[in-house]
Amino acid sequence: MKCGIGDKVRFLNDVGGGTVIKIINKTTVAVLTDDGFEVPSLDNELVIIGQGDEKLLSIIPDKETSGTKTVGKKPISAASSEIKKHSEPVIVRKEVNDPQGNTVGLYLAFVPEDSSKLTGSNQILHIINDSDYRVFYSLSVWTQQNVTPLKSGILLPDSKEFIKTYANSELNNNFIINVQAVFFKNTQYVIQQPEYMDISINPLKLCKDSSFTENDFFDEKAYIISIADSRKEELLKSVTDEAIKESISQKDTVVKPKPPKEIKSDIEEVDLHIHELIENYQSLSASEIIQTQLARFETALEGGIRSSSTKKMVFIHGLGNGKLKLEIRKILETKYTKFKYQDASFKEYGFGATMVYIH
Repeated sequence: MKCGIGDKVRFLNDVGGGTVIKIINKTTVAVLTDDGFEVPSLDNELVIIGQGDEKLLSIIPDKETSGTKTVGKKPISAASSEIKKHSEPVIVRKEVNDPQGNTVGLYLAFVPEDSSKLTGSNQILHIINDSDYRVFYSLSVWTQQNVTPLKSGILLPDSKEFIKTYANSELNNNFIINVQAVFFKNTQYVIQQPEYMDISINPLKLCKDSSFTENDFFDEKAYIISIADSRKEELLKSVTDEAIKESISQKDTVVKPKPPKEIKSDIEEVDLHIHELIENYQSLSASEIIQTQLARFETALEGGIRSSSTKKMVFIHGLGNGKLKLEIRKILETKYTKFKYQDASFKEYGFGATMVYIH
């Protein structure tokens, strides 16, 4: 057993930590958490972060005599009471509030074990929270019609967590990770949209040195996959069509000239499929793709509003996972409330288009 009474520890598989106050058996100890609760924990699931003269900690106030929080309903054992007679009181630190601000940044990252031999190297998967928020996340891997749980937990602001090491042979064209994430704080905060996303891992990218870049999260180069990035989203919301072209060109992509808008009497059609907007979109993350589509949607809608000849606009978004359609309708319901909308003609578009009445 590596832990002793009085050791300061952190939980290996959970958030937080505390002080060892009791040896329960050869494999289990009791930890008094920073919140004042006594929790049994396996010795091999603890990381010692401090060993000092403070060998234990405090006599927990009794509920009936002091009115303060009681750690548990069970009476304190004689052995534990004896230890506490010779211990110093614990200073219970108040939990620090999460950072101010509304920045959101959530990523997956693959870091090769051996960057000199990418084709045969194992890949270490991490999840990164570069946000002002805590994140409750759940990662799963699709297997036919169901998902297999990979890992879930809570990430503190500006933290990352190891998920799993994958052998190169495990990552194939059918490897799809499902990500679900909810952003929150331990103080008053602005609500952020939860994330739900399927990420298809291209094994060829994990064999190319150009896929791995210098980053702020690891000493090594890593293949970073964006799940949510409010910095890029804010940028894309404010840019014009020309600025979108310039931004995309920085990723060595070529902007495909937009085809002339098809006018059917007083109806204007706008195709939001990413391949209609950008020639080389493979280098964009899912978040960047949808923000580019939304930027195009708002630019086209503003143009239609200013036009005296356009009475209706049909935005072709396709089916997909439904996120683009949901985001379009959210914008209509919050920023363009005076305009009515409905599903476009099922005969022409199926369920893949939305019609907006302009004039």
